[in-house]
Amino acid sequence: MFEAGKALNGWRIAGWGVLAALLILPAIAMRFSPEVDWTAFDFVFAGIILAALGIGGEIALRVGRNAPHRSGIGIAALGSFLTVWINGAVGMLGSEDEPTNLIFIALVGVAIVASLLVWFRPSIMRWIMAALSAGQFAVGIAAGLWTMPGHAIEWGVLSFFALIWSASAACFHAANQRTKM
Repeated sequence: MFEAGKALNGWRIAGWGVLAALLILPAIAMRFSPEVDWTAFDFVFAGIILAALGIGGEIALRVGRNAPHRSGIGIAALGSFLTVWINGAVGMLGSEDEPTNLIFIALVGVAIVASLLVWFRPSIMRWIMAALSAGQFAVGIAAGLWTMPGHAIEWGVLSFFALIWSASAACFHAANQRTKM
């Protein structure tokens, strides 16, 4: 007899295993290529944000009331991970050393705190994610006009992340509609 709990635990183990493999992959690559040169700090940083992504997945599975709700949380966790990872690696605007990039991470941090305060209620989460989507463009435009004059606005990167936050907002909206039925 098939048990949903056992299958779900298998997926969780697989998910955490993939995250662990992603952390181990650079260590293996370092043995074969001098181009991959991670420090202990790089591994700690990667471990922390990969663990945060895994925790986001766990929250989605445990807190999500329905498929759109779980999807909204999962997409937001992935978007948060990508924001921190990309800004740490190369930066969204300019290089990773550009102070403006910290604002993108701060926006995600504020969204995480707000999400925890409302305990991922879809009716509010859709607005938090919509604000994050708008904030993505606002920071990019402000950077192009004031903090990084002469630097082209990175419309592709801004649109990519705004799309992630908008997709999450749409999932939370759908989840909110389902709870009203």
